[in-house]
Amino acid sequence: MSDPVEELLGESRATATQRVLHRLRSYVEQETPSGNVERCRALAQQVAVECETLGALIQNIEANENRLHIRAEFGAVRDPTAAHLLVIGHIDTVHPEGTLARQPFEVTAERASGPGIYDMKAGDALMVEALALLRRNGRVPHRRVVLLITCDEEIGSGTSREHIEAAARDAEYVLVPEPALSGGRAKTSRKGVATYRLTAHGRAAHAGVEPEKGVNAIIELAHQLTRLPELNDGDGTTVTVGEIRGGTATNVIPALATAAIDVRFPTQAADVRVHEALAHLEPRNKAARLELEQTDWRPPLERNEGVIALYERARTLASELDFDLGEGGTGGGSDGCFTAALGVPTLDGLGPQGGGAHAIDEHVLVADLPLRLAFYALMLERL
Repeated sequence: MSDPVEELLGESRATATQRVLHRLRSYVEQETPSGNVERCRALAQQVAVECETLGALIQNIEANENRLHIRAEFGAVRDPTAAHLLVIGHIDTVHPEGTLARQPFEVTAERASGPGIYDMKAGDALMVEALALLRRNGRVPHRRVVLLITCDEEIGSGTSREHIEAAARDAEYVLVPEPALSGGRAKTSRKGVATYRLTAHGRAAHAGVEPEKGVNAIIELAHQLTRLPELNDGDGTTVTVGEIRGGTATNVIPALATAAIDVRFPTQAADVRVHEALAHLEPRNKAARLELEQTDWRPPLERNEGVIALYERARTLASELDFDLGEGGTGGGSDGCFTAALGVPTLDGLGPQGGGAHAIDEHVLVADLPLRLAFYALMLERL
């Protein structure tokens, strides 16, 4: 019985796996922590050269903080008038320099492991390899493919967001090869993320000599934080206090206290509800003052009609490879949230199966690589 994956690959699964692992090794063995701009630039330039070799038109996007993002456009298509297909990947990782020495790139019969391999260098390598596969086998995409590689996703996409949104506005679809959910499922929804810093301002005084002259900022902040669980909701909205700071010494009434607050929301309506509630907090002690600062924000990827329709198309393509593409949601954000918020159908979590994201045991499953490669090639060709 023929193997539909090998038929599309034009070679054995084993040979295709070795191609992917070779490219993946070259990505993983270059450490690219988000904070090291030069290391990220070096890998971005390598990917640009690889894409240019495959016939892409390269745009080097010089962004703030000396960061480099890469836009590669593949124009050899069947319908040059059709809106383009945007693929978004990032090469930065959360792992600090030196992690590779403790966690080297390794391949066993079941796993390939190394820092950043699951989130998301495997998805990046597979997408470039899929474009190479199409070119090698004379298969032509239906529409222009734009591959956007960024280098600051793990720290909020501060310098890349405007370029992501610019590339997405005229796109027909957006694909994001971030890590898959368990069982290889795609992500058809993601919660949005908002972070805040809530500061209570009080008044310092000597705790032993004249405490009545002080206004305890820590006490005020504590009162406010006990109210935050009320903002959690059955729709999946969560409000979490992750860090608190305050005070200067045990014998001083503290004049300042701060808390870092993480909010996850499934819809933009939920975001508005929580934001308004936080913005209208009133101090319990009228002599105290509250200050709220939003420090980060990423919209949700909502499971709307456009997302569902794109998912169903991808699932149909996956079925040609005898693969049942499941779906699900997650509380983590990605750059796909930005494109979905613009109303562009976005399908996320298309990376290979694996685990250990951001951890010492980060890995992908070797057996999933040739299937994902064939699936990527089919999507690039047919969507």
